[in-house]
Amino acid sequence: MSEDDDDDVEIETTSPTPISSTSLPLTKRKKGVFRRDWLSIDRYSSWLQEVNHDLTKARCKTCLKTFSAHCDGKSAVEKHVTSYLHKKSMKAFENNCSLAQFVIPERELDKITAAECVFVFHGVKHGHSYRSQECTINLIRNAFESSSLAKSISCGRTKSRAIACNVLGPYFTNKVIDDLLKAQYYSLSVDASNKENCKIFPFAVQYFSPTGVRRGLIEFISDPHEAAVDIFNNICKIIDDNKLLIENLTSYGADNANVNYGEHHLVFQFLKSKVPHLLKGNCFCHVLHNAVHAAHDELPIDIEAILCKLYSYFSRSAKRIESLKKYFEFVQTEFSVSYLIIKN
Repeated sequence: MSEDDDDDVEIETTSPTPISSTSLPLTKRKKGVFRRDWLSIDRYSSWLQEVNHDLTKARCKTCLKTFSAHCDGKSAVEKHVTSYLHKKSMKAFENNCSLAQFVIPERELDKITAAECVFVFHGVKHGHSYRSQECTINLIRNAFESSSLAKSISCGRTKSRAIACNVLGPYFTNKVIDDLLKAQYYSLSVDASNKENCKIFPFAVQYFSPTGVRRGLIEFISDPHEAAVDIFNNICKIIDDNKLLIENLTSYGADNANVNYGEHHLVFQFLKSKVPHLLKGNCFCHVLHNAVHAAHDELPIDIEAILCKLYSYFSRSAKRIESLKKYFEFVQTEFSVSYLIIKN
């Protein structure tokens, strides 16, 4: 190539294209939000709380103050820790006992309540006194010191009676009433008795259920009036209160007193006027007792004297007692001795 040719060549130069600011991607600054892993840090766990409706904020339980973590994130938490107000609040918070240690969780409270109810039910079923139950509870606490459940049980005389009368009693009575409504037909028994200066009337029912004949106590009242009209009114009230039908009453059971089965103004007669098919349920135990009591007067021997001689014959000789025990084993009967204490 000659030099002349070089003059004809044009060299093209390209200038760099300017880069606009809009062509570069913008990096947005990430907002600070509350992170739940902060709650697992020992330094924060006792006082830090999450604000549910705003994740950019955190709350201090000791200062009762909400602060923002929007800009600084965890640094905002650190700033709050080092603040004078927080340090002062933490001292008061640590000195005061937490209320949580005195509040029993619901599940633990349910276990304690169930244990107390079972304990009272066991005592009532086996005829234990409330004083005996209180003593047993104290024994359980000392015997099972490592058990938190045993330590928490509190079942003294007053509480045991309250559980028996206000919890267990209504519960089992309602179960009897529910079964009674399903069975429809039932018989009712009443017997008045004296408790010191109170006249009390238990009302017991008997009915058929899918599991057989069932019996239960539906009411226990105190009433100083024991006339036939008063007993009849109490029976009608109890039947109405428990939503039973008096037409489904099949029999009325009571002792053979004149107020129940006499000739005039008797309870059975009042009930018979409302329930024509009602049957009379005399108490055969009373009939037998009255028969034996009357027969003793006609016997040529004194039964009481014979019993005293028998007791005297065996009680003063260990050898005779041993022979008597062998006889009890032969007839397959448990040998037991009862002592009657007569108070002057």
